[in-house]
Amino acid sequence: MKDLKTLAGSVILVGVLAGAHAQEVPLVPTLEPMIIRADPLERAEASMVRPVSVLKREHILTRDLRNIGETVSQELGVSASDFGPGAGRPVIRGLGGPRVRVLENGIGAMDVSTISPDHAVALEPLFAEQIEILRGPSTLLYGSGASGGIVNVVNHRILDAVPEDINGDLYGHYNSVADDFTGAFRLNAGAGNFAFHLDGMKRHTQDYSIPGYADAVPEHGARRGVLKNSDIRAENFSGGVSYVGEQGFLGVAVSRFRNHYGVPGHDHPHAEGEDGHDDHDGHDHHEHEDHENHNDVRVKQRQTRFDIKGAVYDPLPGLKMVKTRWGYNDHTHKELEGHEVGTLLNNREWEGRVEMLHQPLAGWDGVLGLQYQDRNLSTAGEEAFVPGSRSDALSVFMLEKQALGRWHFELGGRYEHQQAIRKADDFKVSHNAVSISGGANWAFLDGYALGTSITHAQRAPALEELFSNGPHFATGSFEVGNTSLRKEKSNNFDVYVRRRDGYLDWTLNLFANLIDDFIYLQAVDRAGDGLADRVDREGRLDGDGLLLLNYHQTNARLLGVEFETIAHLLNDNRGKLDVRLWTDYVRGRLSGGESVPRMTPLRFGGVLNYGRGPWRGIVDVMRVHKQTHAAALETATAGYTMLNIQLGYTLEGQAANYSIFVRGANLLNEEARRHTSFLKDRAPLPGRSAMVGMHVNF
Repeated sequence: MKDLKTLAGSVILVGVLAGAHAQEVPLVPTLEPMIIRADPLERAEASMVRPVSVLKREHILTRDLRNIGETVSQELGVSASDFGPGAGRPVIRGLGGPRVRVLENGIGAMDVSTISPDHAVALEPLFAEQIEILRGPSTLLYGSGASGGIVNVVNHRILDAVPEDINGDLYGHYNSVADDFTGAFRLNAGAGNFAFHLDGMKRHTQDYSIPGYADAVPEHGARRGVLKNSDIRAENFSGGVSYVGEQGFLGVAVSRFRNHYGVPGHDHPHAEGEDGHDDHDGHDHHEHEDHENHNDVRVKQRQTRFDIKGAVYDPLPGLKMVKTRWGYNDHTHKELEGHEVGTLLNNREWEGRVEMLHQPLAGWDGVLGLQYQDRNLSTAGEEAFVPGSRSDALSVFMLEKQALGRWHFELGGRYEHQQAIRKADDFKVSHNAVSISGGANWAFLDGYALGTSITHAQRAPALEELFSNGPHFATGSFEVGNTSLRKEKSNNFDVYVRRRDGYLDWTLNLFANLIDDFIYLQAVDRAGDGLADRVDREGRLDGDGLLLLNYHQTNARLLGVEFETIAHLLNDNRGKLDVRLWTDYVRGRLSGGESVPRMTPLRFGGVLNYGRGPWRGIVDVMRVHKQTHAAALETATAGYTMLNIQLGYTLEGQAANYSIFVRGANLLNEEARRHTSFLKDRAPLPGRSAMVGMHVNF
């Protein structure tokens, strides 16, 4: 409560300063409306009746770009389920995994990242033009996997307009915390009715530095200062071409993704008599390591993805536009112990959407859509804990909006049929999911809006929740699914009030998510001794073995609050100064009163952003409160403070703009462990770092 009182006092102070400054400076800052591409109606952020955040490219490049989870982890209501630097998925309002869909231009990532937290999302945030975060259920638009929200990464791999000139950018940085060298380029060009796109990226890091020990309770003789087996080697290249005419456009793109990263914190159960801590004594952590210790787990990902996107304008009377997007992905994921492949996953997946936007009908403007998904997951290896499976889903959805004076209304519905089949015995599980929602926005005063939305969402169990049964050494667990799982049914209530007047903007969100038959993975204590059971690779009890985790179902309730204020204190010849203060909190309880596992704790932070002429400086501080509301057999997590500072200089030329920057991250060198991470007690976040980089925009 003390932290919340401090934050409230800061908010009031910023409001007073902004109000006083508004009387001194006549110039009112204006911002271009940010269009939400994940919304079929492509509305501006301000007109959405649901909570949404947008990161533009200039802000994305100031974030941690190791993975999409890290990139968005300081947005309102968003954290990450990091499993070392190679893997991290977004956690939205305490929900992650198969409840949060990560999209690329409105089509799923189509990888295996939802199966396990150590599986990386096969998507590169460095190419993003903007990243959109829809908080709360988005099943209406994107299906069962979006019951917690979506993160949509928008890039220009398929252009819908022909560039007048060749344009693009170059980016590169070096980060001291892991000897991280990252470089990327983007290029757009046009010829006649054709538009072309190329992009590419390479990243090479070593094991990263940490303030203390990797383990929260270190063993005797453990080495300080480095998180072993946390390096990354990745590359991503793509090309796209589209034809643009007066009546629409059609384009295709192909991309190739390769990723090789270590899974830290691994302790193989059959590695007896090894402490694993003294292997690198006397060596600097930036020297190359072979990572061939059989106690290490490595992941190699290979992916080829094809995308098609098109639109036809005014195709028939009554229709404004018909849009379509299709994607196919061939994704291979290998988990290696030394040179041996312990697990091999191959995911071949289709996803397609057709959206028909109609002309206003009785005052309602909207879209009718179809979505199809087909997934074929093949598995091999002694440690393949998810069996080979197939799934498909067919959905129809509609979304309608209407404006009446100061009121904006939204209604929508979706029906989805999904089936999952275990290949070994053709065992089939089918579910029908129905989602409906309604919302309203009332601009009760100029610059002020009050809104609410109510959603009933249903989620069919994911393949891993149904069929898992075996050892998963990368996470040190033995996971057991349940084919009798019922679909989740949630009722979500969102209420917000916001102000947008140019000098002081703020938003307050209150939400409640009531979930029946909530599916969660939890440790087992069959002996009743207060200790989580451990088993060997065959599932037999073994005190030094793998953590036994079962998929359970019960009712859950998640309640939360989000608040953000941005004060534009300067916007004149003295420069431009913005101050942002924010906080978010979510509390999750199961029906028996226990806490929902791995919930995001209370967080609050502030950002000071000042620019004058070619110079720009950013001071960013975030306080994460300790998490004492631990689930059964889960440990509490200490709080920490993150302080980051960035300074940049931009030189504007006739043909290009050149920006150089330096950035210090975790300048307090805090030992930071995320409660949302399965690996929190064995792999802290990186320590103090210095980054230098350059961005050329032409």
